[in-house]
Amino acid sequence: MTAPHPHRQAEAPIPDPQLVFSLNLIVESLPLSYRPTKPDPLDPEAQALVALAWQDVQDRLDAGAEVNGACKDWRGLTVTLLSLAILHGFWDLADQLINAGAVLEDALGFPHCSFNAACGNPEALRFLAERGADLTLLDREDMPLALGVSAIPCALKPGQKLPAAELLARRGTANPTPGHTPFICAQIRSFESGYGGAKSWLEPGSRGHQPTFSFDRFGRSITRLPDGRTVLIAGEHEDSYDPDFFIYNDVCVLDGQGGLDYYSYSAEDFPPTDFHSATLVEDAIWIIGCLGYMRQRQDDVTPVYRLDLKTFKIEQVETSGAMPGWICRHSARLEDGAIIIEGGKRGVKMRDNEQRFALDLATLRWRLLA
Repeated sequence: MTAPHPHRQAEAPIPDPQLVFSLNLIVESLPLSYRPTKPDPLDPEAQALVALAWQDVQDRLDAGAEVNGACKDWRGLTVTLLSLAILHGFWDLADQLINAGAVLEDALGFPHCSFNAACGNPEALRFLAERGADLTLLDREDMPLALGVSAIPCALKPGQKLPAAELLARRGTANPTPGHTPFICAQIRSFESGYGGAKSWLEPGSRGHQPTFSFDRFGRSITRLPDGRTVLIAGEHEDSYDPDFFIYNDVCVLDGQGGLDYYSYSAEDFPPTDFHSATLVEDAIWIIGCLGYMRQRQDDVTPVYRLDLKTFKIEQVETSGAMPGWICRHSARLEDGAIIIEGGKRGVKMRDNEQRFALDLATLRWRLLA
């Protein structure tokens, strides 16, 4: 996703009033049990009214009506047109709104955004995931639903206990180190914290002082591939004061149907990484920036790594030019053969980044844009 430039103040859009009116009329006219695939019978007058409203919605969309911005629904609540369509399961209409430019993660934020409309609804969350929504904005309850991790088989049996050594967060030894343990699989499936995972699976009295593996993380990247798979890269678990604090350097690939590939790496090949950006470029993901452990940070270095999606090997990319330095929490996008970086924090002291940078992928040279 692209954050607005700090020096630009864009006016908030206002959705087309007639489009808002017609969609509210449709929603208000339908029984609460209505779903587009299984509609309750309506009387002829209501059917005609709803048909006219649907036609008006289509006509307004065809005419290029504005679809973004805040509006009121028929109950007087602040919504967006996309969140209203998702809340009521109008998937075709939601697709039309997206095709017309509706923003998936609208600027209204919680509690009016599309993700809130989809909250707790696996079908709605998967709908947003399949259309490229930024899943890092989801909480630990909804993210597993969006990724379909419940379909992953679990080899552990209820009540089974494991020695502490099998629960530890670890680095890999090769580039990559493929494979996962039954406990790692269970943690990916559940998104449980390190503490919760240990409580469920650890042998009594064997808790050590090393972090327990967890898939509940901050600062990870989530990239959806054209074939429908989702790649989740690294991230951190808990804060530095917590015994389970750990910055990961792994890659997890989910197909949403129960398929799971997991890769770990040595710290030399791929250092602990969090709050980075991940940009899909053909058959690779470019990983730029990192918050990392304090000892990793260097003012004059910008971490750049390339994940090969065929071999899942990660290689460090040497770059030159006017680089942003140590950067994290930024946005990145691919534009005209370059990755554009903006926003976020820079340097060891984590000052606000108010400039834009471009990494030319042909020359691997950075340049300052603004």
